[in-house]
Amino acid sequence: MNARYVALPASGPLARALPPLGVVAFLLVWWIITASGVVNRAFIPTPGETLGALLDMFRDGIDRRGNSAFWDSSAIADGWASIARVAKAVFWASLVGIPIGIVMGAFGRVEAFLRWVVFPLKTAPIIAFIPVFMTIWGVDEKMKVGFLFFGTVVYMIPLTFDAIRGVPEEYVDAAVDFGFTPVGTLWHFLIPAAWPRIFEAIKVCTGIAWTYLVAAEIVNVTTGLGRVIFDARRFQNAPRVWAGILLILAIGVLTDQALGAVRRRFFNWEA
Repeated sequence: MNARYVALPASGPLARALPPLGVVAFLLVWWIITASGVVNRAFIPTPGETLGALLDMFRDGIDRRGNSAFWDSSAIADGWASIARVAKAVFWASLVGIPIGIVMGAFGRVEAFLRWVVFPLKTAPIIAFIPVFMTIWGVDEKMKVGFLFFGTVVYMIPLTFDAIRGVPEEYVDAAVDFGFTPVGTLWHFLIPAAWPRIFEAIKVCTGIAWTYLVAAEIVNVTTGLGRVIFDARRFQNAPRVWAGILLILAIGVLTDQALGAVRRRFFNWEA
């Protein structure tokens, strides 16, 4: 019988070498496309120009006398503003969405009652709701966080629902055999068994919040990485636009890695 070689993760030395090689290959293709003139560099700069703009974002907190004000640079100050908005939105989305998803997953009548209201929202054009949130909260911080909350909670609920429904039936059967009430079964069996996938839902929704960040921050531009991108586009500074995009991507990846480490440390079982 032939050894299985598909649908398996890489192993051995290649598992460590291939990811950085993929990044190098991507940068090489990027450089070839831009340096060869296939695309207009006024719209897509070279990797070197983008890196230079990114470094400038970290250096722009140094005044003319050379005094360092690193924490006032746009990369740090605006980065922290964006991180705070995403964190607040995911916190509230978890606080609201996880209980709703748990109850819907555990009790069929609640699911039937809310299904046609909750589940269609994950296919809604989220960005189209920005004017609605502007009407409710104006154009200040509440609007930005509220929009990000809405963009994540519509996914948090069905993902949590799937986590509860994904618990093996044997767990419920065991709870019934031990005489647990429906609420006791939910609390002592379903929720503990589903926690790894519920935390994975938090991780996924954090990534979704980062994808909506720029849309939230270009309204009444004040702080945040969306502001950096918006201002750079307005002044036709393409390297800074791409630098802002890469910084959002980098923070999003680091956030994803950090949440992944938390999941492996505290929720490393699977029902």
